[in-house]
Amino acid sequence: MAALQKIRSKGVLLVTIIAVALFLFVAGDLFRGIESLFQQSSQQIGEVNGKPVSIQDYQKMIDDLQTYYEIVQQKSSFSEDELNRIKDEAWQTYVQQQLIRQECEELGLAVSDEEVSDMVKSGFSPMLQVPIFMNQQTGRYDYATLNGFLTEYKKMKDAGTQIPDTYEKIYKYYLFAQRQIRDQLLTQKYQTLLSQSFLSNPVEAKLAFDSRADESDLLLAALPASSIKDEDVKVSDEDIQAKYKEDIEKYKQVIETRDIKIVDVQVVASEADKTAAATEMADATTKLNAAATNTAAGNVVRQMLSVLPYSDVYKTKNAFPNMISSTLDSMVVGSVKPAAFDPMTNTYYTYKLLGKTTMPDSVLFRQIGVIGKDEADVAKKADSIMTALSAGAKFKDIAKKYNQTGDSTWISTSQFENAQIDADNANFINTLYGMSVNESKKLTLENGATVILQVMKTANPVTKYNVASVVKELKFSDETYNKEYNKFSSFVAANTTLEQIEANAAKEGYTVRPINDVTASAHGIANIRATREALKWVFDEAKVGNISQLYECGSNDHLLLVALTGINKEGYRSVEKLKEDLTNEIKTEKKIEKLFETAKSVKSMAEAQKLKNVVVDTVKHVSFSAPTFIAATGASEPIISAAAAKTAKGVFSGAVKGNNGVYLFQVLNKTKTAEKFDAKTEQSSLAMSNFRNAYNSIINTLYLKANVQDRRYKFF
Repeated sequence: MAALQKIRSKGVLLVTIIAVALFLFVAGDLFRGIESLFQQSSQQIGEVNGKPVSIQDYQKMIDDLQTYYEIVQQKSSFSEDELNRIKDEAWQTYVQQQLIRQECEELGLAVSDEEVSDMVKSGFSPMLQVPIFMNQQTGRYDYATLNGFLTEYKKMKDAGTQIPDTYEKIYKYYLFAQRQIRDQLLTQKYQTLLSQSFLSNPVEAKLAFDSRADESDLLLAALPASSIKDEDVKVSDEDIQAKYKEDIEKYKQVIETRDIKIVDVQVVASEADKTAAATEMADATTKLNAAATNTAAGNVVRQMLSVLPYSDVYKTKNAFPNMISSTLDSMVVGSVKPAAFDPMTNTYYTYKLLGKTTMPDSVLFRQIGVIGKDEADVAKKADSIMTALSAGAKFKDIAKKYNQTGDSTWISTSQFENAQIDADNANFINTLYGMSVNESKKLTLENGATVILQVMKTANPVTKYNVASVVKELKFSDETYNKEYNKFSSFVAANTTLEQIEANAAKEGYTVRPINDVTASAHGIANIRATREALKWVFDEAKVGNISQLYECGSNDHLLLVALTGINKEGYRSVEKLKEDLTNEIKTEKKIEKLFETAKSVKSMAEAQKLKNVVVDTVKHVSFSAPTFIAATGASEPIISAAAAKTAKGVFSGAVKGNNGVYLFQVLNKTKTAEKFDAKTEQSSLAMSNFRNAYNSIINTLYLKANVQDRRYKFF
């Protein structure tokens, strides 16, 4: 009883302890859940229609699209700009697909597996018009080729054998193509459904045709708005407010942007760097002069680390930069071009013309790869093949005996002249291009491979050159970079506010440059490479007025300082932000009003030509369907097209207000084009045109409705 009484006396304390323990238990799960959600959120690069997009999913989109371009363009590497375009295309394609999928789901539109299969069999999709699915003989899409590959891939998969990387890449592309075809078909169905909502009629068709076919020739007198000085026109705050309210919908922005100011210092070679580079290149010229053989000249190129590697093969002028190709025909074989500097490419260069000849640009050939137990066996088989060919045996029959097709293929100079070619490939190319039509030859390469070559045709004889060139970019030294870095670093340390930076930049030789409306979807700042960290700072960390750290960026040749000067939220831009643009627009309008007051009483072209600052010209082929460009004012003026259409031949128009001036004209002539009116064709064209115009608006509306969030700048 005493123990029970003691417990009762501590009841409040026990309840509190239990409650705290329960809270900590529940809170632990809660915090773990929040942490998990935070981790998931931190891995998201965007959102469409409330659906998040993970880094992994986006990377797969990029990989798939990159594979597509690798296959279509037959290349394995891309520049930074090309990769950025692929990233943007992957994102834009995904967003549009999501917008249309959502609409189609609500409308009950779908694409069946059978429809996708039919498209794959027909090959109508651009996704299938790629070299790997082409018949080598016809150069066209061949379902049998694709199906053969799929069958072979499945056999290897089922057998558990190692699948070559090339096969995996092609199969991965095939799956990607199927997904794209499904989306393409869905988009077509959606567009077809919408297009049926846009019609035309005979009346509209006739009006549209006449607006295009009826043309006027004008004698036109223009009074440019620029003929009145800015200081002669006053703009009040009330004018600005009224103009802003009148055109407010023009000033709506759908994404948030930033205004910044930057100081960008590009490090360039010093005079000492230039002297050192010129000395090095003079040495290269001396060594090329001394090189007695092609191999020796090639060694000079390699030793000097030329950006243009040497291959001991003949190439066309297209393989060489302009500063080299432009002088090849004037050089004697064996001569050396002295070292020089090309400011267009920022390179020093020197080169030796080792040979010049005329040879085919393309060769049609076939080959048999000789395989044996050892070198002696390979040599014996190769000699046997050559003997059989000499005796009149058919090449394809021999190839078949060795389990090869013996099919012919064209090789053109453009396929290899811009590639880095090793000794074996150079030997192969030189042998092939040195053979006569119908000639067969045995070729044994340094890697041990032996092939029998036969040339069937040659085409397009061209002049080719064998050139050993040393081309080196003029670069700054570490000493130059460190000097520039220390100077700019001291400037940044001494000027910690934007006001100080703007006041003192010019004294140190720096320029402060404003950049407005920077978007998060940009791949950097001011088109400078490797500025993603600076972009992240602008959007994630900076407050208005903040100055960034000093960024080392570009190709390790830029120093960058950024100041955030403004944040432009989604919605209507403020009148303060637009004040300068509004002022200029209002000034133009007031100038036009002044000019109109001067011209409105003019009754003839004779009077019009006497007006002050008038510019008289003849304008021909003016039609209602297109705005007329007026050279005197540098503007497209739809009002001239409209006024000319309703003014009879010989009649004077009177004063007409345009976008950039006041105009007076007389119609000199009225004509019709030779085009014939076809009501059905015109109606169909109008309906399609109306649909195309509306479709863009529909997609834009869906985009806004989907609340698309693009946070790729955080990761890519």
